Amino acid sequence: MKVHFLGHLFLFGLIACNNSAPTTSSGSVSFPSSGPDPLEEYMWHLKDTNSPYVNGETPSNGENINLGSVHSTATGKGVKVVVSDGRVAMDHPEVKANANLTLSKDYRVASPYHGYPSSDDNYDSHGTAIAGLALGIQNNGVGGYGVAPEATLIGYNYLSNSQSASQTLDQAELVGFSGIFNYSYGYDTCMVNAESFLDIYADKLRSGSVGHNHIYVTAAGNDFSGTQDLCNGDSNVSYFGNANFDQAKTYPYQIVVGANNALGESTDYSTPGSNVWISAPGGDERIGLMIADLVGCSKGYTSYGSLPFDIKNSTLNPYCSFFSLGMGTSFATPLVVGSIAILREINPDFTWRDIKYILASTARKIDQSASNTNHPNNEDLSGHNYQLGWQTNRASFSFHPWYGFGQVDLTAAVAMAQSYGVDLHELKTTDTMEDLASYTSGSINLNIPDHSATGTSSKINISKHNLMIEHVRVEVNITHTKPSDIGIELTSPGGMTTRLTNINSHMVGSNLTNVHFGANAFYGERSKGDWTLKVVDGSAGTTGKLVSWNISILGNRGADLVDTTAPLAPSNLRISGSSLIWSASASGDLARYELCIRPVSAGETGCSDTDWRHINSGVTSLVIGKYFLNGATGLMVSGQSYTAKIRAVDTSENESTVVDINAPWTHL
Repeated sequence: MKVHFLGHLFLFGLIACNNSAPTTSSGSVSFPSSGPDPLEEYMWHLKDTNSPYVNGETPSNGENINLGSVHSTATGKGVKVVVSDGRVAMDHPEVKANANLTLSKDYRVASPYHGYPSSDDNYDSHGTAIAGLALGIQNNGVGGYGVAPEATLIGYNYLSNSQSASQTLDQAELVGFSGIFNYSYGYDTCMVNAESFLDIYADKLRSGSVGHNHIYVTAAGNDFSGTQDLCNGDSNVSYFGNANFDQAKTYPYQIVVGANNALGESTDYSTPGSNVWISAPGGDERIGLMIADLVGCSKGYTSYGSLPFDIKNSTLNPYCSFFSLGMGTSFATPLVVGSIAILREINPDFTWRDIKYILASTARKIDQSASNTNHPNNEDLSGHNYQLGWQTNRASFSFHPWYGFGQVDLTAAVAMAQSYGVDLHELKTTDTMEDLASYTSGSINLNIPDHSATGTSSKINISKHNLMIEHVRVEVNITHTKPSDIGIELTSPGGMTTRLTNINSHMVGSNLTNVHFGANAFYGERSKGDWTLKVVDGSAGTTGKLVSWNISILGNRGADLVDTTAPLAPSNLRISGSSLIWSASASGDLARYELCIRPVSAGETGCSDTDWRHINSGVTSLVIGKYFLNGATGLMVSGQSYTAKIRAVDTSENESTVVDINAPWTHL
């Protein structure tokens, strides 16, 4: 099964190119092994260089990830980085000393896929460029260096083969180790890319994050504007992308990265979205990123180059092994990956949640004048702001759909990491054990007024959870023959509004059926209260209906609530047939029960983050068919033994003592 959820798989690295004939190198290939990095002065993406770029253009000072003196503190040593991409030249002088060939994989061979991540494609240097940006070697006398120059490189050649379902799941694994995964690929977003396999993939990402402490980082995409022919549409019509339309990027277990340029502004290609978390330099046609290229002046990006630096064998660029015009969210992503490797060396126990918190808390708010913007094609709707600019939520986090919480500031992130004392508490989710307490509108079938800023609105009241928000995920069902007309916004109980999708996007297809949106703008707010979804039709001529929607929250209990009195525990937890039964808590302030079921074969008796699933306070029995273990979902099997725990939770997220079932039971 090829994992094209719909549409086409793309590498999110662009290159500036023309038709000039490349120069071919000659002679034996040899490189220095030590000495200063000759291209350091062109690494504007890491720190201020105070010198022109190779093309004579001058980057603005301060518009970088602020590497500063971080390498005197940490270099990523001991941290494993997986570049899951196409060909990765592990023998490139920029990464060779960091390469781990034993753990690398080639998905062109049979499972378990162990092998050198190469291919016969001498133009595929995308993965090599990413590796160099994340963890290029320092002081080796050639090229520049990466953000984490002593991290370990593991290459997965995933894109050179079919990307089957089993391979897609496998490339989210690193058996025996915690890893940071770089995914600089995705799907065009001129239509929604989704299918049932996504549920399995989401489970894999959740279990990798929660159970194995992996961190997954992915590019937002290069679809700020594209042409519909990528999705069997009209090549003369432009669409305006949304990072959420690549449905794999709507989950909280992936850090979605946008790209900005050397002026500290969003690039003209970076795909915006309510699911973007952070941004980093990605380069543009004015000033690109200096990236590692395949060795040889007739290979890789060099074959598309025009600058003398790029196409000629020289002391500065021996055998055309580097390329100066790399640009794309592909190349912003490894800068974030390298930054995370630095943080992981400082504290190997940092979880994916700690990392997200540090990045969000220390990000620099760039392009501060980026306020509400008009439609790129002047297809605005009177009384409606096309896209919202910087906004600050009730928890004092600022968010922009181009930048997420801002640009990486590595010096600030390292300072926070060195004195980090934040307790994020146990991770909880409003997702349920057996769908008994889901927050859904039900079938509402609200008419969406045609070409009207008034739109239609629906509220869902979250009454059983008062979580400190870490992520919000919304699912919508809208019938409309031209969903490209539709704009959707979500407003929290705290008054923060984010656009889930913008009007007049020119996406291809009809209806929005079970489409998910990730939303990060509410980070740190509380979940309890009314959530309002508003749907607007931005173009005259066709109408539709908001059929239904639902919302789920990922978060933790927080520490800022006044009430600290724990509720009374339920009692007498027991099994009857295939049902769990318990006696109700006697507390008046009761929001819900939380239940944890584990197979005895798992060995451990504790319950990890997200193992607890939530049940309405009025329920005292449950027919059970599944469990959650270290972030992964499992179906209960007849004849196997299970244990169960239950606790009561009040409206201030205080928890009762835990009640265990008296003895393991065998599932019928």
